[in-house]
Amino acid sequence: MISKIFMPENGNTMKKMYMWTVMAGLIYAGSSFVMTIATSNLLGAYFAGVFALAATTMGNQLATVGLFNTRMFQASDVAEQYSFADYIGVRIFSVGSMIICGVIWILIRGFKGEELVVIVAFVIFKAGEAVSDLFEGRYQQKHRYDVSCRGVFCKTALSMVVFLGVLITTKNLAVASVALMIVYLVSIIVIDGALLPQFGKVKFIIDWRKQGQLIAECSPLFINSFLTMYVLNASKYTIEEYFGNADLGKFNSLYMMAFVINMFAAFALKPLITVLSEKHLKGDKKGFIRIMQRQLLVIVGIILVALIGAWFLGTTILTWVSGLDLMAYRGELCIVLIGGAFTAIYQLFQYGLIIMRHQISCLIGSIITAIVTWFITPALTREYKMMGAAIAFLCSMAFMSLVLFILNWYFLKKEVPSNE
Repeated sequence: MISKIFMPENGNTMKKMYMWTVMAGLIYAGSSFVMTIATSNLLGAYFAGVFALAATTMGNQLATVGLFNTRMFQASDVAEQYSFADYIGVRIFSVGSMIICGVIWILIRGFKGEELVVIVAFVIFKAGEAVSDLFEGRYQQKHRYDVSCRGVFCKTALSMVVFLGVLITTKNLAVASVALMIVYLVSIIVIDGALLPQFGKVKFIIDWRKQGQLIAECSPLFINSFLTMYVLNASKYTIEEYFGNADLGKFNSLYMMAFVINMFAAFALKPLITVLSEKHLKGDKKGFIRIMQRQLLVIVGIILVALIGAWFLGTTILTWVSGLDLMAYRGELCIVLIGGAFTAIYQLFQYGLIIMRHQISCLIGSIITAIVTWFITPALTREYKMMGAAIAFLCSMAFMSLVLFILNWYFLKKEVPSNE
């Protein structure tokens, strides 16, 4: 039954794939925003800050450990240099490491009470997302990205609806977070448990040589993603440290708009990863560059529309839907949105380098940018508060995008063969 729903006949056409890509991108990008808005409306700015800390700040930071950034490597491994068992072994290692890091973080920060329950629930939820991502990467590797998107849509929508229902009923963030966690884990068992066997036998084989080699190949990508997540969240860390959860709740409501743009642009690119990989293997440099240029235009188009809407209506709508007074932050919102566009551009150039198998080069931008961010974000945030945090975010992502653009241009010119 589940296989028929998620793998219908003629369900892998380009039109349907893009339809499900858009739907999955919207629900995934919008779920955190919707849950943030619901929390701020029902429980106020403080608990909106607690949610931001658990779900979108430290939760996403820890998620980079669980994901280990192998998804793009796995999806572009069209020649199956590594077996699915190898990817399973690496993901067990990375998710286990994520849980350990989460426990250490909780002990260091000394969280208690409801805040502790919320954070533990989201750490486990993010670990579940990392497991689910492994299966979705398998579907994509086998040219069924539509199946991945259907899974993302259903699992995310179901868990979000349960979270909202429980939050509205109980007015308790801890109970709603635990419900979210449980429903998501059950959905993985039910949905992916039925789908995964359709893509070959699932084996767990310990092969230290192959799996160690895969960890070594993906380690630069992991370090890069971890540092990038720090850069993305540095402004929120600083707001929480200097001004507390209430101000973090307000800033996160502004930041979530950039997150939506970034995630939507990322989902729009994911179907093209396998196509880009094949063009690279065939030496079709013009085709490779053409797809990259087209995606840049998509990102520019999205941000232009978003900026127009944000300038005239953004803070009014956010104030209304969040229940927080954000009317004074129109400039900050627009700056954060532009930063979100540069985040999407950075991801595009990162995918290009991964496909060309220059993972170590990705580290150049993230290491330098993380160092710059470490110095400018606290200074700007302390001096200019919300505006300073927004400017620091924009400068960091623009700088990183520029570095990776230069690296892409260099390797495309030097190494990609051309069959022109």
